[in-house]
Parts: sequence; C-alpha cells; structure tokens
Amino acid sequence: MLNKFVLSAALVVAGSAGFAQGFSGAELEIEFTDGTDVEDIGGISYSGAVEAEVGYGISVALGATAYNFDVGEDSISNLTLHGIYAIDNATSFGLFFGQDRLDGEAGELFGAEVAYDFGLGDFQAYAGRANDTSDDLTIFGVSGTYDLGSGFSFGGTVDRFSGDGFSASALELGGYYTLAQGPQFGVTFGQSNLDSGGSDVSENFFGLQASVAIGPNGGTTFDRRGIYEIIKIGPSL
Repeated sequence: MLNKFVLSAALVVAGSAGFAQGFSGAELEIEFTDGTDVEDIGGISYSGAVEAEVGYGISVALGATAYNFDVGEDSISNLTLHGIYAIDNATSFGLFFGQDRLDGEAGELFGAEVAYDFGLGDFQAYAGRANDTSDDLTIFGVSGTYDLGSGFSFGGTVDRFSGDGFSASALELGGYYTLAQGPQFGVTFGQSNLDSGGSDVSENFFGLQASVAIGPNGGTTFDRRGIYEIIKIGPSL
C-alpha cells in the first residue's frame, strides 16, 4: 500500500519540477473508507495531483489515484488530465480526460467541469461520459465546502453514473479541520447505491481523510475524477 502513496507523491514532486516555471499548486491525499452494514467492504485510496499555469489564464493539471479495495480486483488506478481556463479570480472552467484501469483493462472518461470560489467556500460541478471497459456511462456530480472558521469546514459531494439497465450513486457529507499552513484532516459519512437489473443495493459508509495542499494557489483547481470515486467502497457492492 505504501508504494502506491509513494508513487502519487513522486508524481507531485516530478510534476512540480517539470512545471517549475508555472507551478501553481499540488495536493497529496490518503482516504480510508469502510462500510457500516457489511463487514470486509471498504478500501484505501492514494492520490496526488499537480497543476501549472501556461499563460493567458490557462493551466493544466495532472492527477493520479491508486485504489486498494477489500473486495473485487486488486489493481485499480486512475490518471486524469485537466485543461483549465480561469474566467476570473473566482470562476474556472475545465475539460478533463482520464483513464480508469482495472487489472490491465482500461476505460476512458471525459467531460467538462466548473469551479467557483465564493470566499467562504467553493463549489464544483462536472458532467461527462465514461466506460468501465464494457458499458458506456453518463457521469455527473456536484461538490462544495463551506468555511466555518478557526480551521473548521463542512462539505458535501453527490456523484452519479448511469448506463444501460443500471445506475450507481454516492452521497457524502464531511467535516474537516485544517492546521495553519499544514495538512487537513476529515471525517465523512455517506451512502452508496447500486441499481442493476431491478436489484437495488445500498451501503452506508464512513471515511477518514488526510491531505496536504501546497503551492501559490493552495492546491489544485479541481477534484479527482473517475468512476471509482462514485462507488466509494469497491467495484461492487
């Protein structure tokens, strides 16, 4: 597991060096999730992302995530590239293209995204298309955070994808504490739902997060993208 986090950290270090001229931010995160209703369902994800400005309000970001779920396949990862245009100091529009890999099989995702920073918090939304190596999917989601003061904040995320004869979604709410110029720690609670062939299965889950954001912009503009961000506790409920 540690080697996956080291690989994510290496991405940030290498990307920061490669983008040194326009480096604007980077993030590293570890997230543990576990189901509350069924034993041995959960997992750990390791992610790293780096962003650089290329001029005229345009920037690019590259993010990598490795997943280690308790159920299903062992080798799951995601690599996503974002092209970003800052409309103003508060609003950014982006296009993303990524690839989910599951034991050597690849599925692509692409779409558009928008981020808005309103001072006391931020809001993001995305929509796009993906496939999981066998089905075409429509994916979309919204997320936001609100600063409560004294290092505390509150956030929520809703993600959903749908395909031919099935759909899946996840709702997650969390509280976070950020040390002064240091890491952020979070506790989240949520529910994953899978509707396939008339069978509707749901699972409650909780999560623990630790992350650190660096750079002039205090991290990257957009969150992680990928179908395994929607099903938080594994490839299959």
